Order: sequence, then structure tokens, then C-alpha cells
Amino acid sequence: MRYYIDTEFDGHNGPLLSIAMVSDDGRSIHIKTTEEARDPWVIANVIPLMDEHHASVNWHVPLNDVGVVLREFIGSTEPVVIADSPVDIGRFCDALTTNPTGGWASAEYRLMTFEVHNVDCYPTTLEGAVQHNAWWDAMALRRLLTESLAKHDKKRGRG
Repeated sequence: MRYYIDTEFDGHNGPLLSIAMVSDDGRSIHIKTTEEARDPWVIANVIPLMDEHHASVNWHVPLNDVGVVLREFIGSTEPVVIADSPVDIGRFCDALTTNPTGGWASAEYRLMTFEVHNVDCYPTTLEGAVQHNAWWDAMALRRLLTESLAKHDKKRGRG
């Protein structure tokens, strides 16, 4: 199962504010943390848009609980995690392997694969998309890569 992800965080090294995942089968999750933004750009451009999503599952949890929610959402699949930035992969891994007390949590997947596609998802053909919102950005990434794959397959006579 492929999962397209995006994160929002408070400045380059600031805490995770939200993370979203959209799966191939259309399931999606948006997790907002209880962390407070301090960066003026984030306060002006990310925070007002944080709840503008249509995720099928929505959580608002302390930072150390994000991994529990992610592991439950992914289940026992062998996930392929796709992002448009290595920073998103890093933040995903940090969250996934943190337990509620802040210690180590094992991600018990037999296989987990990561892909980083250096693409710009905007402008997007998604109606209502809101840039700098983790869920919309993950949706835009999924749309872009799915459309790109379909075009590639059509050129090769597979679609």
C-alpha cells in the first residue's frame, strides 16, 4: 500500500504541527498536534489553514502520541511512504518511532519503503486545494504522481 504524506512544522527545526497521509485506496488521516507555533510565517500562513481538510480520520493529539495514531492507521501493511521532501520522511520517522512518554517505539513492519519525489505539487487540478495544509499537500502529491504515472503508462501502451 502506498501512502502519500506531508507535514507542517514550526520553522525548519521546530516541532511537528501536523501530518497527513493519503493511501492508494483513498483513506486519509490528518493529525494535528497540540504544539504551538512561534514562527511568524507559520502563524500567518499555516495555522489559519490547519483545519481546512476533508480527511476521513482526524486527530488532535500531543506530539508524542502521533506515532500511535500513525501505526494504527497504517496497520500491518508493508507501507511505501511517499513524500516530496526528505524532511517529511524524517518527521514521519521521528513520529512513528516515538512512544507516548517520548521514548523509543518500534515500528514492527517487515518492510517499509520510502520514496522522495522532487516535485512541486502546485498548481494542482484538485478543486479547493489549500497549499501549506498537510492534507491538501498530500492529496496534491498523490494526484500529481498518479496522473504522471497514468500518462507514462499511456505513452507505453499500457493504459
